[in-house]
Amino acid sequence: MANTEQYREHIECTFNAFYKIVLYHAALEAYKKLRKKQQFEISLDYLHEFNFEPVTTTDEHFVKYDEPIAFIVRGKTVIVESDTLAAALLRLPKKRREVLFLRYYLGYSDEEISKMCGISRSAVFRRRKIALHLMRKEMEVFENEE
Repeated sequence: MANTEQYREHIECTFNAFYKIVLYHAALEAYKKLRKKQQFEISLDYLHEFNFEPVTTTDEHFVKYDEPIAFIVRGKTVIVESDTLAAALLRLPKKRREVLFLRYYLGYSDEEISKMCGISRSAVFRRRKIALHLMRKEMEVFENEE
């Protein structure tokens, strides 16, 4: 039994020595990596001494220069941001314009619009179809003028 106890102690001492050597070399490797990084890295505090030009620009492609135009439809305010679209809408008869606003801006269905206006669903469809046709013509005229 003494031999087995001595053998266990020997194994433990050998393992401890091996473990210490592995940890020592792992620490050395970590310190080497840190030193290598420090050679190439610069503190950000050092960079504050220089005045850098801004490297960004402002894209003005999506900036709207048109004034939004508000329409009131059945007590609700509808804002149209495009001048050309607003001008084309203003040239439509009031009833057709109202159907377009209710359908496309306020999201009502043809059946709901027909109940609001007191007309048939097919009349709402016809008004919307004719209004879209007239709008298309008006928008083409505006495009040709520009």
